[in-house]
Amino acid sequence: MQELITTQVADRKQAFGLTETQRELLPLAFGSFLDSVATATGRGTFYNSREEQAAAVEAAHRDLFDIDRDVYTAALMLPGVTDFSRQIGVRRLLQSTRDGGILPAEFEAAAITHLVRGLPTQRMLKLFGMLRRERVNNARTRRLILSEILSADGLEFWAVKYREKLRVALTHAWGRRTTSILRSVLAKSAEDRTEQESQIVRQNVTRFVRDDVVERPNVIDKTAQCVRFVLGDETSMTLGRLAAYCEAKSDFDRGAVLPPETMEGLRSRYHNDRTSAEVLELTKSQLTTGQKIAVQRKAEQSGVEVEFDPAKYDAVRLYVYAFEMGMTDEIRKALREKAEAAAARLPVQFGRVGVLIDASQSMVGHDTQARRPIATALALRDLLAATADDAVAITSDGRSSESYELVEPSGDTSLAAGLVQLLKSEPDVVFVLSDGYENAPAGRFGETVAAVRRIGIQTPIHQFTPVFAAESQGVRTLSDSVVAMPVSKPEAIGIGLLKALIESDVERGIAALFRVVSLESRDLRRPLTTQDSSLKPYGAT
Repeated sequence: MQELITTQVADRKQAFGLTETQRELLPLAFGSFLDSVATATGRGTFYNSREEQAAAVEAAHRDLFDIDRDVYTAALMLPGVTDFSRQIGVRRLLQSTRDGGILPAEFEAAAITHLVRGLPTQRMLKLFGMLRRERVNNARTRRLILSEILSADGLEFWAVKYREKLRVALTHAWGRRTTSILRSVLAKSAEDRTEQESQIVRQNVTRFVRDDVVERPNVIDKTAQCVRFVLGDETSMTLGRLAAYCEAKSDFDRGAVLPPETMEGLRSRYHNDRTSAEVLELTKSQLTTGQKIAVQRKAEQSGVEVEFDPAKYDAVRLYVYAFEMGMTDEIRKALREKAEAAAARLPVQFGRVGVLIDASQSMVGHDTQARRPIATALALRDLLAATADDAVAITSDGRSSESYELVEPSGDTSLAAGLVQLLKSEPDVVFVLSDGYENAPAGRFGETVAAVRRIGIQTPIHQFTPVFAAESQGVRTLSDSVVAMPVSKPEAIGIGLLKALIESDVERGIAALFRVVSLESRDLRRPLTTQDSSLKPYGAT
């Protein structure tokens, strides 16, 4: 993919023929789009309902897509785009036929593959469920679903953990009739199938297993057994986890190799005399990295020791955890290492930085994502402080804020006094970390910025915002003279900088977009090239 982008995209953007309408519409649409993909998560916020958020995000996607499909596709690949927006983007690209465009069809095909493989498994399957509900079932959609499922390294694990979701996705891709036929055919051994039945398996299963996977020993037989299990046939299971699933119905201890949620389902149905704590103790070795941090409170209450390594989690997740379970020296160490590593990758360093943290009640966020906004702000505080020789960080109520420590949100939003306090310390630059909602009183921050400019203080002031505002179809700015840049995590502040660039120079911004995407393509789980056989099915519309 990288070669495809760098060789063909560069030529396009050097002679990118923007119409006057595109020149006028792209900056606003692109800015709103970046705001949404960097901050919106499909859930409610302190000020917006889930429905309001969803409608605004859909509008942002639609507007940029209608202006330039290639720019839209590339922007989805930026580091820091939320899984929620990637799901929306793939769905939009698949449900519409590509017509024209300057970049080759292979670019979009590779991008779709990149986006899908970058999703966690449960979110990939949720995407496939979205495609089913919206009846997106063209040839490339079916091929995408079948290739990504049937070629998966973890298909056996998926089969016992996501059995129903896999059944729904496969049935959508094959259709009910073919699915029913396949279940009957796969119940027979390969030796007992007729030539026609073997052809059915080759046509619907074998040909969708990628070339790099199909060469592995017995992979087709293993894939067929997983499919048979997913479709409801549990007879003669020989694969370890599939056999354990069947046997765990009568022998509780056989569930040790199963995912905890799968074993919990079997416990509630077949082993009512066992407790959830026993399930956790039995299956804790099967917990994913994400689950290990998520079950800490339950594990503590159950008296089960589940170890997790803070170094394996991003800074925002660690802060959310610390709010719930308490800050520890081990977590502080991980936060420090992450901030310093992220700062070292930034192309800018400062002598003295001022950081103003909005610590008002709204930064707690919605119940479904409790403390995500303040956690993001604190992770940014650490990163920005790590970029400087000296840093001064304070909260909106004037308290000093030390790096790698918690700040509990409360009260109204009043940022003006904090800005004045920071400017008195004569920093090289001031960063304001806020959701953009000011109410004590509204507009005072902007008035203060205007006043300090009039008296000759020209210290740069930048705003980073982790919350999408549906009513603004973007992130809210605290002042007309301060650009509000979206951010979901410290490593993704480049999205905000790209937004500022494209608003000032649209063609330079588009060129920068494709440079970033070219670099991002090197970080795929499995790098893609134009010769990748898995791209071929997706190229057709």
